[in-house]
Amino acid sequence: MPRRHYLAPRASILRLAPIQWETTVSYLQRLARRHHMDTAELLRGLGIPGPLLHPECTKPYGPYTSIELYLNASSRRLIAAFAGIPDEHLAHALPQWNRYRDRPDPQSARTRLRLASAYAVTGCPHCTHARTGQTHPVPQYLPDTHLICQRHSIWMLGRHTLAGTRLPIEHADLAQTPEILAAHRIHIRLLRRWGEAADHALTLAMNLTETWRRNAPADERIWPARARRVGDNKRARLWYALAREAITYPETIALAQFFTHHPRVLHTRERPGRTHPLHTAVAALLRRPWLENPALYPDQFGNRIRYTPGRYPAPRSRWPYRHNPYNPGPTELTKLGYQPPHPRTKSHGSRGR
Repeated sequence: MPRRHYLAPRASILRLAPIQWETTVSYLQRLARRHHMDTAELLRGLGIPGPLLHPECTKPYGPYTSIELYLNASSRRLIAAFAGIPDEHLAHALPQWNRYRDRPDPQSARTRLRLASAYAVTGCPHCTHARTGQTHPVPQYLPDTHLICQRHSIWMLGRHTLAGTRLPIEHADLAQTPEILAAHRIHIRLLRRWGEAADHALTLAMNLTETWRRNAPADERIWPARARRVGDNKRARLWYALAREAITYPETIALAQFFTHHPRVLHTRERPGRTHPLHTAVAALLRRPWLENPALYPDQFGNRIRYTPGRYPAPRSRWPYRHNPYNPGPTELTKLGYQPPHPRTKSHGSRGR
């Protein structure tokens, strides 16, 4: 018979505030570590039946960006009482805090360990150290506009850019790429002004720039040079595939901004196999003559842009759609000869060059 809880535990004198957008499993592990326990010991001490913990949950260092711990109402009340933080405050900071499907009036504490329902990335290590005083990584469900830390010039790559391939590299240094930081400021202004229309334009732009990056001719110099700067002149080909969102980011934002303004050139009828004024305009905008090739664009692409939402911004959801045009399966990293490290291997090196 499941155990019933009638009394909440006494609040701990060691308070630990959650970090905005943090995963629940990360917060519970930090709370347990603050009390010199692991996650399983914390749950047992509070009378919460622990699930079969994934091995990544019990490691002293993360990241654990692919798994999440879901708690029912009774478990949330026990943890909130022990942490000394109101449940509504935890719900505001932890996106997946109250995502457990509760039965009416649950009396017994229950937990579930599942694959995370949203993409999580490891937050900026410098901001995490300043906030927690520790070097332990903190996975967060960062919105698309927070994947770049302007203060420390870091891009949070995350697993979602790797098509399922696990890598020990999770951050890109943008100190030598000021054009990416400048594009991020334009990105934020674009979303504030155009709302839903900007989201749609960004999706179209990201799919286009990723296609172009994969099919870029040999005379394309900007993106490979940017990859070398991001990787500090080390393993440039690896960074070209690893940080692909960052490599094309300035062009993506410029293209999305171009789409949202609906220039008159879009209303010219397209003819299959022939250069359209739209192609010429994009090639001039991005300063790449090879983009005039009609084969680099989907059929009737102008219609997709023309039917974007209106210019009046619609309210954006708190967790906007994460643009992820990359399909799982063989990737450029595999073609480069990179093999993910074995789980028991302590080496963090890469074979990619």
